Amino acid sequence: MLLQTTEQPKFSGVGEQSKLSNSLLRQLPSNSTNTSILTSVSSLVPSLFLKKSCPSVQQTRSVTKWSLNKGKRKTVKAVVARFYRLGWGAWIRPMVGRNKRHWSKTAKRKIRSEKHVFCNSTQSTLLDKMVTKYWRKRRFYVDDVYEPYHQREEYSFSAVKPH
Repeated sequence: MLLQTTEQPKFSGVGEQSKLSNSLLRQLPSNSTNTSILTSVSSLVPSLFLKKSCPSVQQTRSVTKWSLNKGKRKTVKAVVARFYRLGWGAWIRPMVGRNKRHWSKTAKRKIRSEKHVFCNSTQSTLLDKMVTKYWRKRRFYVDDVYEPYHQREEYSFSAVKPH
């Protein structure tokens, strides 16, 4: 975040504003076109200096590594709200735009958009870094809809059934 270090001129009265605009006029070359343009704009110049500029704060979803109260790492709440972690470490999310523009989608496309999508390995490691250990552990729920997806049968390391 950049902070401005230059001081802005403070005006106490109208006379000082006109002195500033006249000094700006004198510094420019004496071409008639430049002077005529500047005289029409000279009333606006002091008002530009009067505006206090505050630094713009951009929205960030980065992780807090050290909290102010306890000095612990914090979970990014947007990750917990938008993604779901499976037992073998992959993250899933709903299809993008599944609730948008239903009037323009066909019935097949609406059904397809109800399904979930896997995040790739780079995204999964990033999401693992954005949450704490509490959310990386497997969560057990009664009648879990995602129960068949918590095991990977194609790899012998994570397979439950013998190959």
